Amino acid sequence: MSQILSSGDLSNIKSILGIYIGDVSLGGVSITYKMTGTTVSTWSPTTGLIPEMYTSFSGVSAFKGGYDLKEVEESGGRIEIGDIKFIVLVSNVTGILSVDDKIYEAQTSYQSATTYEVKYFTRDPNSICYFIAGRAV
Repeated sequence: MSQILSSGDLSNIKSILGIYIGDVSLGGVSITYKMTGTTVSTWSPTTGLIPEMYTSFSGVSAFKGGYDLKEVEESGGRIEIGDIKFIVLVSNVTGILSVDDKIYEAQTSYQSATTYEVKYFTRDPNSICYFIAGRAV
């Protein structure tokens, strides 16, 4: 199977997108990854502490927008009106993205901090960007 774009072209596209996404940084968007298996600390009946279920934040720059009615209808129920669309460079995501993860947007002068559940995500065919549907918690 031949590629339409050369690896050099893909590298240039990633570089250009990185410039634009970096310029539209939301001032502190972070993805927290849910830990599973042996990485989750066990509950202690002695201390009663609840185990840490999420890793520390992985800061990213992102475009943020909404979904129109057509996108919601075509999603087959995966997204709803009011969900938020994030576009993030694949190279900025340090973990393996899943619907168990959360996106955290730091507060700004015009908005309080918000946490979003990852409801749905997809990656473009050239593995440049993730398109993530988030729902405010």
